[in-house]
Order: sequence, then C-alpha cells, then structure tokens
Amino acid sequence: MARSSGFLIGWDEKSREGTVLTSAHIICSKYTSQWSGTDEYSPNAKVVAHLLDEDETTVPAQLLHYDKHINMALFTVGIESCAKIPEFNSDVKYGQETFVMGREENLNLTVDYEFVGFHGPNLHERPHYMFTGGAIRKSSIGGPVIDFSGEVLGMANFPGSAFIPSSIISRCLAMWKKYQYIPRLHFGMKFSPIKFLDPIHVERIFRKCNVDSGLIVEEVSNGSVAEELGVRRGDIIYSVNGKCIATTVELESLNMSICENHLDQGGTIGSWIDIPVGILHMRKGHKGPSRTLSLRLNVSDGIEVFASLLTPFD
Repeated sequence: MARSSGFLIGWDEKSREGTVLTSAHIICSKYTSQWSGTDEYSPNAKVVAHLLDEDETTVPAQLLHYDKHINMALFTVGIESCAKIPEFNSDVKYGQETFVMGREENLNLTVDYEFVGFHGPNLHERPHYMFTGGAIRKSSIGGPVIDFSGEVLGMANFPGSAFIPSSIISRCLAMWKKYQYIPRLHFGMKFSPIKFLDPIHVERIFRKCNVDSGLIVEEVSNGSVAEELGVRRGDIIYSVNGKCIATTVELESLNMSICENHLDQGGTIGSWIDIPVGILHMRKGHKGPSRTLSLRLNVSDGIEVFASLLTPFD
C-alpha cells in the first residue's frame, strides 16, 4: 500500500478524535487510468497515522469516506489534544506563489516553493485539478498547498503537479457532511480552457468566432448524451446552466452546486437534470451554428468513466 502525507481539518473535544484529509491514493491498490474506472481501492486496508508528537506516536486511522473521482479521503484518528486547524483559502490565483508541504519516510518535513501554473488538465487528468509550476514530490501527495500566510490553497494530489483547490475541497466536505456522499453530474466531455491558450490562438478564435472565453471540447465520450446531440471535438462551450464558464475548475464547482440545489429540493442520486449548455459548433476550423443544447444528465456519486471516441473535426 502507499504512503501519503495528510493534515488535520477538524477535532472533536468530546471524543478526542481528529479528522484528517489526505489523498485517496493511500488506499489505491491498483492504479491504471483516472478515466477508465478500473482503479482498485482497499477501503478495509490497515492505515496507521504518525502524530509527530514528542514520542512519535502511531495510531490506527479509521476511514470515514473516500471519493474516487475527487481523489480525496477522510480518516479519523485518536488525538488527545488538538493541534491548530488550518484555514482554507478558496481564492486561488493563477501565478500565485505557494509552498507544497509533505513528510519524507523518516517523517522530516519537506517544503517546496512553487507557483500556481497557468494551465488546465490534459486529457488524462481530472477537471477539478489545478497545477503547480513543477512536479510535486511523491512524499507530498496528500499534504497541504499553502500561501505565505499559512492558509490552505489546496491538497497536493496524484499524479505529477496536480492539486485539488480549496474551493473544491470545501464544497466536497460540506456536501459529505450534509449527504454522506459527494454528488456530481457526468458531462461526458473533456475540455481545455480558452484562457490558457497562447495569445495568438486566443486572438484567432476571437477574430473568427467572437468568443474569447469558454471551454474547447477536446474529447466526447462514446454513447454520451453530448455525443448523441452532435457535440464534437473542437466545439466551444461558452455557458452552462446560464453561467459563463472560463475554466474546468469553475465547471466542477458549478456542477456540484447544481447537484446540491437539486438534492435540497428533493432530488435523489440516480435522478436526472436537464442542463442548458450554450455551444458554438466548429466544423473544419470554421465557425458553425451557435445553439443551446439541453443535456439530460444523471446525478451520481460514482466515478465518471470515459469511453474514448477521438474524432477529427467534422
């Protein structure tokens, strides 16, 4: 099994138990691909937490929840006295200076100076990830990414330079406390934000399409609602549920917000929601029709599996 860093996000004085946030990588026994749905997890695995006190105490950690899509896990550990609980800062800015914290195998602290990279996920990475400018060392996976004031900007994750921003973590924690699961919609598409393209490319899109913000469809899942409605690689999504979307992190946050509102109004896991999506079709590099599609999407608490269907521009 893996080793991970982690950090305390809560403590109950009555039970003398703390809640630790870390990466679900710690209980992942077989990793294949983030979109295949074939990763294997061992939720009953024995996990031990090092408390880093004077006696270097180790205590058993009890799994509370793990989410395969978000790639986060929550554990409870027995702690007699509470350490300082860090504050989350959801206002993460691209280019912002950060420190990535972790622990080596000998429990020595690691601190790496990084900055928030000005790019989004590739086709193999989850849409809620943000990235540091350099590779995150393995020992830092599950550790906090902090700003100069010590506030938590996110959690270092697997793979490479990815971290989950605090805006996503905070929403996930709130929904888990409310529902005991984390609901989301499966859009069946992978995107790249226009804002992360080089200025020449952005200007060319604006000149041809009069669009300077949105998400470019990079891949459509075979058999998805989007594929059936004619969405193709190269199309541009400029709005979702009436809101303009500039990054995949914004889309993920909106995704979970839609699900939360739906459940609060009596909806359930497995029910369906019709989501209006503003789309500009692109065909052979030229602007096509612009329209609003109604995507009928399932509210799920499971991992999104993607059936690859790479096609050229139509």
